[in-house]
Amino acid sequence: MLSTVALLPTAAPARADGETLAAVPVAEADGLCGKGAATFDDIVTNAATALRTVVPVGQQSAYDQQVNDFRMSIAQVRVHRAGLPTGPINDRTQFLDDPIVSNLVNTLDAIRTGRIDKTVSVSSLSVNDVIEVFILATRIVKIPAQLASSLVPTVGFVLKPIVGALFNGVKSLARAVQNQLSLGCNTSGAYQKLQLDLPDEHVALPQPLVDLANQLTLADGSCTPLAELKTADLVERTRNFLTSTAGLPVDPNAVNSGADALQGFLRDNRVADIMMLRRTEELGPIVDALDYGPMTFLANLGFDIFEGRGLNTVPLSDVKVENVFALITFTLDTASLLMTLGTTIAGFTGVASTVTTPLSMAQTLAFAPTTYGAPILRGVMQSMCAA
Repeated sequence: MLSTVALLPTAAPARADGETLAAVPVAEADGLCGKGAATFDDIVTNAATALRTVVPVGQQSAYDQQVNDFRMSIAQVRVHRAGLPTGPINDRTQFLDDPIVSNLVNTLDAIRTGRIDKTVSVSSLSVNDVIEVFILATRIVKIPAQLASSLVPTVGFVLKPIVGALFNGVKSLARAVQNQLSLGCNTSGAYQKLQLDLPDEHVALPQPLVDLANQLTLADGSCTPLAELKTADLVERTRNFLTSTAGLPVDPNAVNSGADALQGFLRDNRVADIMMLRRTEELGPIVDALDYGPMTFLANLGFDIFEGRGLNTVPLSDVKVENVFALITFTLDTASLLMTLGTTIAGFTGVASTVTTPLSMAQTLAFAPTTYGAPILRGVMQSMCAA
């Protein structure tokens, strides 16, 4: 159908001399131009409009009926919109541009708000939606592709970033196509826009997932994201929950006393400021792209020394969830690095590759959740608040 649209203008009937394209006035119509990528129904109707120019006049009525029948049959195919990738959800997911993070955040928010049951017609899905599904698919495939490349003996450390860069290039190209499509004009040609009102269709979900979604809300600027909660905030949230929830077998006075003592401990004890790692994007594009614990720590240390904060300390009450998470990933990445060095040294000392290669592969697989899962979890924590 797309090929037909491109080829058929040469078969269009001749027009009067004054009826040129340049002489046709163009007016911005609300809901038509500049409103995002064309939908599947737009593609169908525009292709059908192009074909209509070569249909004999006496057969156009039957042709129009066939087109409408086809449009309605496609329109009856429903999908759950909240289950599809939707692009950036808030400012943080837009900055991260990680389709897995965006999809997880949108799905959790859809479960909490009840949008998960909403259905839409396939006809109303846009080309942007299709591209977003493609971007999500490439992001998912990127993980096993990088993992497989990192398992290659000797050159795996070099292959992994190269494979990652290739997938990033594909995503950038897809984003460029989306941006170009958003400048286009969406019309239905000679046919009316479909007006559809589809019923909801319940989605069965495991209760733990529902419980998790009900504890989270979208970070829209009016709440503090999970990643930015301080330890003092966590103590207060726990205190409020234990003292205000009916039916819990706890003594409110004992809870308040314990919470006050813990807050005092957090306030009076301090840790080195260098352990409060900055976000990777604050440390430069190379550190952000690699997102590797030891490099993040060294870059952060360099910034602290440059700014004269190398010997500063901060109270434990100011430590954020994101700081703790960064330290955990730093510890695991450092352990993985030390194991890699140990395997390399063992190879230099004469240990056979039949021993070192399986050890290296086992280590890569063991730390894969940290390498590939930690950035996704961190992105979700930065994009959602505790309800």
